[in-house]
Amino acid sequence: MKKKILIIDDEETIRFTIRIILSKEGCEVSTANGYYEALDIMAKRDFDLIFTDVMLEGKTGLDILREAKKQNSACPVVLFTGYPNIESESEAFRLGAYDYIPKPVTKDKLLHIVNMILHN
Repeated sequence: MKKKILIIDDEETIRFTIRIILSKEGCEVSTANGYYEALDIMAKRDFDLIFTDVMLEGKTGLDILREAKKQNSACPVVLFTGYPNIESESEAFRLGAYDYIPKPVTKDKLLHIVNMILHN
């Protein structure tokens, strides 16, 4: 059965690139460009893994993390950001994030994280 992954980022090129990489690995990938679109998608299906940017229009990846944990506390959430800071990182881990990684995320790093999470 294909693993279901949700990618949330306001940058279309990032969503597209990650979707291509993970689809080639046999994953079923959904994407959202922001908080509200992600909530709509998350309400309709469960995911095995969620990747979200920290900076989203109107809300943050931390808000996504809170909602994801309310809906399915077992779903791992990985946050990535172009502007890492210790406060955001600490809050992410306090809320139950699996990982918090700086952008740019390399293909190798992405696949390593996915394999660690989905094959453990």
